[in-house]
Amino acid sequence: MKATVGQRYIWPKFVNNTQHNNIASNTILNCLELGAAEFIISSGARNAEIIHSILSFENLKYYSHPDERSAAFFTLGRSLATQRPVVMITTSGTAVAELLPACIEAYYQSIPIIFVTADRPDEFRYTGSPQTINQLNIFGMYAHTEPEDWKYDKPLHINVPIGEPSSNSFVPSDVRVTVRDFKSSAHISDSTLTSNTKKLQSFLETKEEITVMIGRLEAKLREPVFDFLVKTKLPVYAESTSGLREKLCTLNNNEISTDRIIRIGGVPSCGYWRDLEKNNDVKVFSIAKNGLPGISRNSDVVTDVNWSQIDYSNVGNPKKCHDPNKVVNNIISNLPLSEAALINKISKVIPDESLVFLGNSMPIREWQIAATMEDKKCDFFSNRGANGIDGNVSTFLGLSINYKNAWGIFGDLTTLCDLNSLWFVDQIKNQNIKIIVINNAGGEIFDHVKSLRPASDLVKNTIKNTHNLNFKMWAAMWGINYLRVENPNDFNDLIRGPLIIELFPEKEQSIQFWNSYNN
Repeated sequence: MKATVGQRYIWPKFVNNTQHNNIASNTILNCLELGAAEFIISSGARNAEIIHSILSFENLKYYSHPDERSAAFFTLGRSLATQRPVVMITTSGTAVAELLPACIEAYYQSIPIIFVTADRPDEFRYTGSPQTINQLNIFGMYAHTEPEDWKYDKPLHINVPIGEPSSNSFVPSDVRVTVRDFKSSAHISDSTLTSNTKKLQSFLETKEEITVMIGRLEAKLREPVFDFLVKTKLPVYAESTSGLREKLCTLNNNEISTDRIIRIGGVPSCGYWRDLEKNNDVKVFSIAKNGLPGISRNSDVVTDVNWSQIDYSNVGNPKKCHDPNKVVNNIISNLPLSEAALINKISKVIPDESLVFLGNSMPIREWQIAATMEDKKCDFFSNRGANGIDGNVSTFLGLSINYKNAWGIFGDLTTLCDLNSLWFVDQIKNQNIKIIVINNAGGEIFDHVKSLRPASDLVKNTIKNTHNLNFKMWAAMWGINYLRVENPNDFNDLIRGPLIIELFPEKEQSIQFWNSYNN
């Protein structure tokens, strides 16, 4: 019998196992079979038996949070950090709908989250009974629903109908389970890989100018992509999340001028990529794990290539690159209280080999422009799948567990959208978490949107969500130390342990920086 969503027993494999004879235990055991090793719990009455099963298996790692949206983004961070499926457990009703934002982000980043959502038994569907919604295909295209056919290329949704608990539903078992080694079954056939490589080879063999743009890269791709860039000597725009920005002579966004673009990895955050929508003269070839072109107009896209099979002898017309960081450093030196100057200072005080999470939307752009080019061997992440500002802090905290030092840089609105994320801090035990909040009294990104410039101040302030808030009491609420920063010297007061750092850039200097940079 092939399992389908909504059946009483989703997988038949463990149904006849006398030691684990209920659907809750079967569900957890089969998640382990799919490669999961960690579980994130948002609790309720409907998923109580599933939670009991997780806690009864004494060697399973789990975290909990009462808010499903934050928990789902934390799950995304854990899957990114561990490079394997992580399970998010939730109760029935509208709790399931709270998972959608993280599900969408995971879909565009090709992250293998498993959503296990408890439900009332099948007969309650379409009745309007309490705590009952129609969960079938609730995530649409963004989640797979067949465990046996899952390729680990996007989230998996498992709906678990559970009746009322029986008298022996919560009997302790203290059973040890085996967490297996994980290797994703997602793969590309040799014939497809060869075909994709030939397409890239053909795109490279030209007398036209080619520029390479690199978004977020998986760690395993960084070495072959770096070798490709060294051998071709092509000019490159490498974003920090590629892990290659500091290793290459990287163009700034406003320096890109080319006939052809090769995009590798995630979609770039810079304005040039968006401008390609209206510039059909520039040919675009994308190599992206999710198989999506990242632009709506005509272009080519493949999911992977064999980098070792590329012939570099006929690669067309490389251009010499200069160091654009010198120009930025000159501007920063004259505007030490600007936001860019503070970002530059942060990039210098962050220890080597740290996690650096860049929030949407300004931090990732300003880091690209203003951060030091010293290669500190940091790991960079951001939620650039759907580019939302929700769940950024939660994702960062999920990632932070795997790092000795973890720094997250977020805008004020991004932070306001994820205030309860700090529920996780006591559970993750990382003593060197630094959360930086850039307080611009609203969404500064909208000051850079050209189409909004003719709008009235009333319209602009409404779109920017202008406010007079600060985050000192947010830190106090969670018992976390707080530091107010207005100039680079304030970073001399950094202390060990979890710390919320609130930046207050000087507005006029920040405006001057952007005017000088853009000109």
